[in-house]
Amino acid sequence: MEQYRPLAGVTVVELATFVAAPYAARAMADWGADVIKIEPPKGDPMRMMGGLLNMPTDNERENLAYDQQNANKRGIVLNLKHPEGMAVLHRLLAKADIFITNNRQEALERMGLSYEQLSPRYPALVYGQVSGYGENGPDKDRPGFDFTSYYARGGISGTLYEKDTSPLLTVAAFGDQQVSLALLSGLCAALFNARRTGKGEKVSVSLYQTALYCMCHMIASSQYGKNPYPRSRLDTANPFQAAYPTKDGRWIQGAVNAYDREYARICRLVGREDLAEDERYSTFQRVKDNPRPFIQELDKAFRQKTADEWVKIFDEADLPFDKEMLWEEILEDPQAWGDDDLCRVEGYPDREGLGTSRVLVRSPVKFRNMGLPPYEKGPKIGQHTDRVLEEAGLSQEEIRLLRDSGAIQ
Repeated sequence: MEQYRPLAGVTVVELATFVAAPYAARAMADWGADVIKIEPPKGDPMRMMGGLLNMPTDNERENLAYDQQNANKRGIVLNLKHPEGMAVLHRLLAKADIFITNNRQEALERMGLSYEQLSPRYPALVYGQVSGYGENGPDKDRPGFDFTSYYARGGISGTLYEKDTSPLLTVAAFGDQQVSLALLSGLCAALFNARRTGKGEKVSVSLYQTALYCMCHMIASSQYGKNPYPRSRLDTANPFQAAYPTKDGRWIQGAVNAYDREYARICRLVGREDLAEDERYSTFQRVKDNPRPFIQELDKAFRQKTADEWVKIFDEADLPFDKEMLWEEILEDPQAWGDDDLCRVEGYPDREGLGTSRVLVRSPVKFRNMGLPPYEKGPKIGQHTDRVLEEAGLSQEEIRLLRDSGAIQ
């Protein structure tokens, strides 16, 4: 029996690069949409980004950085500077349900691909666009990447770091992944409405606004003054929400909200029965304005056991503390495998210690009836050009002439 997939029958045309927009399209491909990724003759620059993270960038054999954003898609190459290449794109758009792009507005207008230019021609088309700073405002035309638009301008790297140290070290694509989920949700809502009414819509998502959304509580709280960030972990108002170093040089993070209720119990669990009745720290109201002395006492206690030993103790007490994991540990985390958050993909070159399979991360939404989607590696450059154009109604001779002219590859 063919696997049920909720977006089966939906056609997505993607004209996008790097991460945010392509990952939204990749999730739709996971869910059954036919995603046609259009690349220029030189390919999506994402094909070379893995090198920054010590990963191979062999487009024929092994390119995990590219695969994670482009799994389950079909790939074609169009030269959109060539009029016949642009004509092919319009043939695809005529049959598409969704168009996704992260090209800047001025470039889209020059190519005749802005929403305002396409909507009259394809009134039912859902149009998704990712930008750095949004559609309006004084910075709408600035270039944007997650390091700048999301982390820096969005108030993340400038606040979330240990006081008197340097700003937060940014991780490539982290902000882009948040944006992709926002774009994905908007596209699905617009598609639902288009199927119901026959009217398309433009869905616009920016790196900047997504960062503001993620930081909404802190932005709102800043109106009342006394913004504690950047701050030292020793000044965490609720000491049971701080991080603590352990005997093995690792860290454990707490997230206990019910401070007053759990105070005495946690003191006993960490071997500090002497503090269990200490009125200086026993209520949140008493500790919040000067938590440092109590946190320093807890520091001493947590250094007596390893992170794994503490996790076991707090798990048995049903209290939320967890070990701060390293990425390489996640590859073997039984929870990640037990919940099918990771996927082992075959067909890569045999490397000592790795074999022919690689571990990649699944998209984060699961459907009970659909089950786990397949995980096909991202397309090679132009891998499906002929097949997609045949489905669009072009003959083999027309495809040959387009290739000879340089309109396709």
